[in-house]
Amino acid sequence: MIACLKEGALVLTLVTMWTHPMGATESVVKGRTATSAASCAPAGAPSEVRAYVSEGWQIQESARFRVCCLGALPADCKLAPAIEALRTSLSQKWLGDVAVAAWQPKCDVILHTRLGAYLQAVPGGARTVGSSLIEVEHGRIVTRRIDVRADLPGWLNAAVGHELTHVILADVFANGVVPQWADEGMAVLADTAEKQLLHLRDLHIARRQGNHLRMVELFTLAGHPGERQAAFYGQSASVVKFLVARGTPEQFVRFVQASSNEGYDRALRDVYQIHGVGELERHWSQSVVVEESVALAR
Repeated sequence: MIACLKEGALVLTLVTMWTHPMGATESVVKGRTATSAASCAPAGAPSEVRAYVSEGWQIQESARFRVCCLGALPADCKLAPAIEALRTSLSQKWLGDVAVAAWQPKCDVILHTRLGAYLQAVPGGARTVGSSLIEVEHGRIVTRRIDVRADLPGWLNAAVGHELTHVILADVFANGVVPQWADEGMAVLADTAEKQLLHLRDLHIARRQGNHLRMVELFTLAGHPGERQAAFYGQSASVVKFLVARGTPEQFVRFVQASSNEGYDRALRDVYQIHGVGELERHWSQSVVVEESVALAR
């Protein structure tokens, strides 16, 4: 996830883009136009799902989402309830019973049935399946939006859980800003098992080539990881998974929140009884070596 401050306004824009199904390398752009889907759906819908048409847009509106498609919706006629259920599952996983304010504005989920339309919304996204956009103004989220290539098979599992994780986490971090490694690592854990294995493979390749990141580098990276992009996503997911296994997903979120206020060394000691980033790196590296040995033995 990339954060950039728009000039001339206190608006923080967060943009993240999901990968093409054929590769495990994630493409990220620094910004795109936040074309609002409000024009295709009015605000203030009731809690039940409401389906209607507006200016050619097929719309399903639920308590937290507006699912919009220009033209015919994909075959599943219960998309909004499915995405609501996915949001509930992901929220309970990472946040537990923490009360989160109702989403106002709702999250617009724009389904693109043509690549050209998707690229208009997500410039440079030809190798991606989905993208999420969050805008924060004066400490308040003013835009929640997910764009998805609904022309590709399996798009719901391939992209929506990943992007929705970003949107959910923005609610519980100051100004919607989650440390990049944690944000992407948690999102990858919402991907299919096949996609997660591809990211793990990228990590193992990077380690063999000496191209992975030191833990300090991983924690402090801001912006595009450049040539180590594949290593970054694989390593982020691996470190998140390692720490989650030492406690619970909720505990991990508390750790990341604490690290923003107290620093990583103290947060690691307080939450995981790990004495600093160096000790975490040693323990994690040992676990990856075991993982690699198991993979080679297969």
